[in-house]
Amino acid sequence: MNQEPRIIFSLNTAPIANNRWNMGNRFIETIYMTALSILYCHLWYEDIELYVDDMAYKFLYMLPCRVTKMPFTHDKELWSASKIKAIQLQTKPFVHLDTDVFIKNKIDFNFDKVLLERKEGGYMIHYKKQIEFFNQFTDNLPFWNKDLGHSFSCGVLGFKDLSLRNRFIQAYFELEDIYIKVKHQFSPLKKKGYEPVILIEQYTLACMLDYENIKPSLLLSGRGIKEHSKQAEEIGYSHLFGVTKYKKNIIQEIEYRLFKIFPYWYDQVKTALEKQKIVQKKYPNNQVV
Repeated sequence: MNQEPRIIFSLNTAPIANNRWNMGNRFIETIYMTALSILYCHLWYEDIELYVDDMAYKFLYMLPCRVTKMPFTHDKELWSASKIKAIQLQTKPFVHLDTDVFIKNKIDFNFDKVLLERKEGGYMIHYKKQIEFFNQFTDNLPFWNKDLGHSFSCGVLGFKDLSLRNRFIQAYFELEDIYIKVKHQFSPLKKKGYEPVILIEQYTLACMLDYENIKPSLLLSGRGIKEHSKQAEEIGYSHLFGVTKYKKNIIQEIEYRLFKIFPYWYDQVKTALEKQKIVQKKYPNNQVV
């Protein structure tokens, strides 16, 4: 794509505030992380919009981009639904970035039909058992592959072909409907740590692209995590996927960078959190007010 793309983000705070990944309430950390992600992006791109729920809006409305409130389904297992709603609204080519993505140099998001972050590893670990489960219910879905052998990360998800976007959304909802109907049967896998949303979003898209013989553009085209990490470092890109981003040293670094690089915006977000008594205000001597 020749022109600079529209960049969008989405954030539904309900799952992360209600023990997603059995990590308790990670609302504050997620607000700071989202602010840093968007402010890095703001250094390089002009057309940015963040879609948020009512709760997040109170603390992120002041960021230097369009911030739009949206009603999201509060289901911690289907946490990518907010992304689907956001991409569904787009009327021109766009790139959706997850809020744990940080862009430290301008990246030319040049692609043809669809852009994805990378080909995922861990197919046998994260996908195989889930695919076998869903295979029982997908005979009427022509695009579904019973053992494709790969999936893609959607930390970066861009569409230039909006009709392809529409077909993906339809496929997503078909898989989501199946999951909702058989959720109780999936519970043994859920208890073992499997996340159905990665299959419903990422594997579904991989199947559909394979079915339509479409080769996606990949931001990180190397093989395996070492090559991906090297390439990401070279282009100034990082994605703190999974539970990694909530490790103590990582969340401390995120808040520090927000404070150090974007002090005005850090103060705005922190003040909003203090006013709503989400964080405690402290005097200069570190005593709690």
